Amino acid sequence: MSKKIKQIAIYGKGGIGKSTTTSNISASLSNLGYKVMQFGCDPKADSTNTLRGGTYIPTVLDTLREKNKVQPEDVIYKGFNGVYCVEAGGPAPGVGCAGRGIITAVGSGRCYL
Repeated sequence: MSKKIKQIAIYGKGGIGKSTTTSNISASLSNLGYKVMQFGCDPKADSTNTLRGGTYIPTVLDTLREKNKVQPEDVIYKGFNGVYCVEAGGPAPGVGCAGRGIITAVGSGRCYL
């Protein structure tokens, strides 16, 4: 029997602590034994920063700009307590809004996450 995936989305205006809250939830769920992936959708690509101890990881959009196809191992990294960390990143400056960048990162058909 397969387990059902549960998804939690956290969003709101900038500067209210979404990344900190989300990282704490991810860390707590991992401590409870859950397998967790945090997919950061901030154009600054810093949503998973605390889980990664500040270590840089390439974003999905930056990787798509370099390669035609993105494989999971190109953009998924383990952070605190095994939490999988992915950052969508943002569009190239002057090319569009962050929303368009997220659509590209998640639904391009060129990213196999």
